[in-house]
Amino acid sequence: MTLVTFGDAAQFQLLRRDSAQLKSDLSRLTSELSSGRTADLGRALGGDFSTLADITRSMRLNASFTSSVTDAAIAAEGRQTALARMSAEVDGFAPQLLAASGGGSLTDLQLTLANGTERFEHAVAALNTRLAGRSLFSADAPDMTPLISGEDMMAELRTLVSGAADAATIVADVEAWFMDAGGGYETLAWQGGGGQPPAVLIGEGQSAETGITALDPAIRETLTGLALAALAAETATPLPESEQRALVTAAAQQMLNGETNLIKLRAGLGAEEARIEDARVTAESTRSSLQIEYGRLVGADPYLTATELEAVSIRLESLYILTARMSRLSLTEFLR
Repeated sequence: MTLVTFGDAAQFQLLRRDSAQLKSDLSRLTSELSSGRTADLGRALGGDFSTLADITRSMRLNASFTSSVTDAAIAAEGRQTALARMSAEVDGFAPQLLAASGGGSLTDLQLTLANGTERFEHAVAALNTRLAGRSLFSADAPDMTPLISGEDMMAELRTLVSGAADAATIVADVEAWFMDAGGGYETLAWQGGGGQPPAVLIGEGQSAETGITALDPAIRETLTGLALAALAAETATPLPESEQRALVTAAAQQMLNGETNLIKLRAGLGAEEARIEDARVTAESTRSSLQIEYGRLVGADPYLTATELEAVSIRLESLYILTARMSRLSLTEFLR
């Protein structure tokens, strides 16, 4: 039998090679255990990166959808809140006006109308709400405030009805100012964009329409009723008592119509909010699934990695012991 032996230099090189390999394995396994990711993706994936590339692309697309959905949800909630504030200004106001104009004294009527101008200005302020520096009702120009202030609008309306002699004329003029295409509301009060608000992408092939504008008929009807009530409350339009009652009745009827349509408008927005919420849940679920699959492809099994790390540590310690013995690294041998 042939006995193969190695010289000291060869043994030194073998031990040095093994030591370097074990140190490299130790460093790799330590990194994998701490990061949770495999160090050699090519080996883990068998050289096929197509699946990983598809998942990475899907994760980026999902992140984009998630961001869009979040922005859409915030904007829709902001619009819903602003419309709720506007609804609060007409909620119960019309019945009070009808009761006062139908059977109450002139003093009761004036007391009921006392905060009419304030209600109108609050409604306009709600429509001029900005969220994160962007207007909510300005169509395709979110950097612009949609309407002039309620105070400025009332100044325009006072001038408009200053020569009116009866309630019918005031009602007709104010309705035309708010509701007619090219009327004062669109040319003097409106400051938003000229295009439709863009739809919000909430998923592949899915979009949400939450871009309500201050030009919506329901909003204009509601403002018309509040403006008539505000004008009826002011001494700038002095009318006989019968005409005052007729004006208040017309304002109340206009508010009731506007309130009904405002409820429908908010209901439609609520339906879009529900779609956005469904898209958010879907996006989060998809993200979780993609993260799990991504982790399966690039992740390192912590239990297997820890076992291998322990084995490599033991082998490295054994190698050091063996090296020391072969080199006779002891104080006795040094003193001989």
